[in-house]
Amino acid sequence: MEQPLRSVLATRGLITFTAGDGRYAAPVEEVAGLLDADRLAPLPGQDLPMAGVIAFRGSVVPVLDLASALGAEESSAAPAYAVVLERGTDRFALLVRAMPRLVPSRDAQQRELPAVVAEAAEEPKGPPVLASYDIAGREVLGLDFWSLMDSIAPPAAFRLSGLGGSEPRSAS
Repeated sequence: MEQPLRSVLATRGLITFTAGDGRYAAPVEEVAGLLDADRLAPLPGQDLPMAGVIAFRGSVVPVLDLASALGAEESSAAPAYAVVLERGTDRFALLVRAMPRLVPSRDAQQRELPAVVAEAAEEPKGPPVLASYDIAGREVLGLDFWSLMDSIAPPAAFRLSGLGGSEPRSAS
């Protein structure tokens, strides 16, 4: 059954990227920057899905390997990039393989979330799906990357270590 599309997005555009076989998006308003991951510094004793930290605009930002966090298989030989997400003073980055791309809002149609996704939200097994988009005939998911990061590395851990912002993350 074809899902209804909405013509107007609640964002100016999307930054899209892949992790394993999945396609994902973040609203441009939450993306503070894109870095080549050759600047990534691993932390001693770190475990996946935490990939390390990266310097960004005068601060140290934790980096989450998105494919590892989602349990997806991915080639480590592909070029890697850090998509830095920001809300207020809080920042973290998603490590993705392959260059992310900007999709203007006019080129993406937001789909109504299927009932299956709504039911899965009651017993989540992964990050919540906030939105589903149709971009050039392909499904792209907008995940709650903030709750994914919080489930792996609670914000308090980064406040205590000086790696994150000084205020708790909000869902705004």
